[in-house]
Amino acid sequence: ATSVKWTAPPPAWNQTDPNDIRTVDMPVAKGSTQVPLRWSFTLSSGSLIFTTFSVRLNDGSFDDIGTTSVIFNRYDYRKRFNISGSKVATLIIKNVTEREQAVYQCKLTTDSNTWSYRIRVIVTGEH
Repeated sequence: ATSVKWTAPPPAWNQTDPNDIRTVDMPVAKGSTQVPLRWSFTLSSGSLIFTTFSVRLNDGSFDDIGTTSVIFNRYDYRKRFNISGSKVATLIIKNVTEREQAVYQCKLTTDSNTWSYRIRVIVTGEH
């Protein structure tokens, strides 16, 4: 693909450079359950090979939580998250605690590039 049009989370934008990665803030109340982080997109050309969800660790690197069909069995990811692979790539936080305050990334791997968009979850007061 030569570009990706991200329509969710808002604001919508066209990503033409894979290195231009944007981050949006999303406040989430502590104690919330089944909180969906949704990414919606349209590829300009090419085909999607797979989608990967990841979380930024304290050292700044990203660790993969899983793909559209599998959650990896480390760091309690299977207890903490679900994935919905319908038309919208969705990472579901099962139970929001301070631990879930982090930057989450949806990475699209196409036949020609990888494209990413990030959501920074900001945990607010009790639900």
